[in-house]
Amino acid sequence: MPPIRVLHIVGSLHAGGMENFIMNLYRAIDKEKVQFDFVEHTESDPVYVSEVEAMGGHVYRLPRLTSHPFRNLKGIRKLVEDNQYKAVVRHTPNALIAPQLLAAKKAGAVAICHSHNTTDPKKFLHFIGRQLLKNDSIVKMACSEAAGKWMYGNKPFREIHNAIDIDRFTFDKAKRNRIRSEFGIAENAHVYGNIANFLPSKNHTFLLDIYSKIAGIDSGAVFFCLGRGELLDEMKQKAKELGIEGRVHFTGSRPDADAFMSVFDVMIFPSLFEGLPLTLIEAQASGLHILLSDTITRNVEVTTGLLEYKSLDESPSEWANNAIKLANDKSVRAYKGEEIINAGYDIKGLASWYEEYLTKL
Repeated sequence: MPPIRVLHIVGSLHAGGMENFIMNLYRAIDKEKVQFDFVEHTESDPVYVSEVEAMGGHVYRLPRLTSHPFRNLKGIRKLVEDNQYKAVVRHTPNALIAPQLLAAKKAGAVAICHSHNTTDPKKFLHFIGRQLLKNDSIVKMACSEAAGKWMYGNKPFREIHNAIDIDRFTFDKAKRNRIRSEFGIAENAHVYGNIANFLPSKNHTFLLDIYSKIAGIDSGAVFFCLGRGELLDEMKQKAKELGIEGRVHFTGSRPDADAFMSVFDVMIFPSLFEGLPLTLIEAQASGLHILLSDTITRNVEVTTGLLEYKSLDESPSEWANNAIKLANDKSVRAYKGEEIINAGYDIKGLASWYEEYLTKL
């Protein structure tokens, strides 16, 4: 019996929290039972595209809904009809995509919306699109309670945890040594890092102000920003203006981002808003101290003793002092896998549920 083929629609297949979650699930799922294909709307990361194709999936590119609505919706409907997809999942931070789900449903698929954020700059258009998502025939999923309420209002939805491959992110001394050697980092130097694409919501401007304050106190400190995006060049210029360009490594997207969790001594995450950040679940699996903004849901705290929340109203200097205190903690990096499994964030368990759920559909 051939596998059930499911079409996932995303903005792109670049490395990012939402996309990493989908790929984690795809890697873990039994592909003799369920196979994923993708629609994306940009020139995607060739690494992810190649990986999808190596696992038996197909990647299709369509013009953006906002730029060419007729071509986009016609393309989705044709793909569903030609390939007889049983289900179409649209992963999204906002409800602008509602017409895509309605097109997929009209073509005969079960239409599933998966919400991955708690707000979005396009609020007016979002609330218009949300009226279409009230359609009871659209299956509603969200990465957190807040993300579900943002997308569906008072309509019921299913919460799907941003699960991870725990083994991949468990602290690894060999990975730590390899990356430190690659960047010429002394063994006793503190490393402060962030993994997020360069988007306004990730608040890199404030992050670099924090880095600058740390650099003035922790003389050997090294800083990392992993990710890509529209604000990358602007942030490189800001680092230069702050006089820390030689100490901040802008690596772009790295296929070995998991290794950096073992390299960092502290992760600093001052986002303006998030859904439920997958990166922070991964960091906890590594036993990594995290200093994060109090705008982020407390539901992301699935382990004990690693997260410290801080207000964005506090100054970069106050954030810096907090981060340095965490970096000076000499505790051994503890294994947190059991806590993460018990909280329901193990990708193996989610993959099994997903297989069963889609088979029943």
